[in-house]
Amino acid sequence: MQEKLDELRQAGLIQFWAFIEHLPEEDEEKAHKHLYIIPARMIDTLRIEKALQEIDLNDLTAKPLGAIFPRPSKFDDWYLYSLHDRRYLAYKGQKRKYHYNDKAFIVSCRDTFRELKNLIDYTEINRLSLIIEKAENGESLSDIIKTCNIPLQLIGQVKQLYNIIISHIDLYRNNRETHSPKVDIETGEIIEK
Repeated sequence: MQEKLDELRQAGLIQFWAFIEHLPEEDEEKAHKHLYIIPARMIDTLRIEKALQEIDLNDLTAKPLGAIFPRPSKFDDWYLYSLHDRRYLAYKGQKRKYHYNDKAFIVSCRDTFRELKNLIDYTEINRLSLIIEKAENGESLSDIIKTCNIPLQLIGQVKQLYNIIISHIDLYRNNRETHSPKVDIETGEIIEK
């Protein structure tokens, strides 16, 4: 794959490429690659798809390996999903068995790769982690809203999330022997018995 991508780059079709090979997850049949391309100009994606087909060396009678359902993607989403970043996956409501690091990526230019990673906006992902952490530590909903820079249109969702977290803590007692202290979910204050 790397040779073909380099050929496409030298031909002026691709400006940058990166890929990572993933082990098969429980709901997947085989190892596969996640590819990201920045085109150098308008290109025919079918041409690229055909150029990147590879013979499956494990099964020479199988159809060639290639891209499945290629679709446009922002680098942020592609990179964080390709890493199987735990916070990103949680934000998307997903979970994966295998997780990767930057050494697993094969890229056409390390400097471009580094710059693209530096441009990722983690605001949404970090906000979710911060809300969960603060709720688990017993902070009130109003304090979380004030300190986490919650947009007005998300307050209802944050309240639902907060209530789920607080009820989970209460249900499992957060490693305490008894149900106390109980926390008022509206104010965050401890309810004395």
